[in-house]
Amino acid sequence: MERLTHEEALELLDARPVAHIGLISGDSPYVTPMSYVRDGDRILFRTEAGKKLDALRDNPAVCIEVSVFDEETGDWASVIVNGTAREATADETKQAALDGLIEKYSDVLGDLRGTGGLQPLPGFPHVIEVSIDEISGMSSGRGFSFRTRPGRL
Repeated sequence: MERLTHEEALELLDARPVAHIGLISGDSPYVTPMSYVRDGDRILFRTEAGKKLDALRDNPAVCIEVSVFDEETGDWASVIVNGTAREATADETKQAALDGLIEKYSDVLGDLRGTGGLQPLPGFPHVIEVSIDEISGMSSGRGFSFRTRPGRL
């Protein structure tokens, strides 16, 4: 295995469409997928009221993971972010989340910009920002190094 550089870790984080966020719900770990966008040194996402939001309010320490796996070669890379989540209250942060999500997912969402500016995404009233306190990444290896593969000793 090889460590990714800081820049490579950010690049992989930016490129993946879905991340998994790990948090504590009550006394139990809880992991769920999410759409997200990185905005500088923070990750922004939107959520509805529910288990994820309740858990974030009770314990803001989170872990976010993204990965990529090549089924043809067995190569993989993974990034883990440790951070602190909080519900965004600033209009600038909410707008940054909306703008970033619309741009990142424009292939899936279509053109939501229209002639009247960006349109809000319905159903997700809570914007969460997660500080990137730590980021690290690993890959299966490059060059002549032994490549590790899932399930291979």
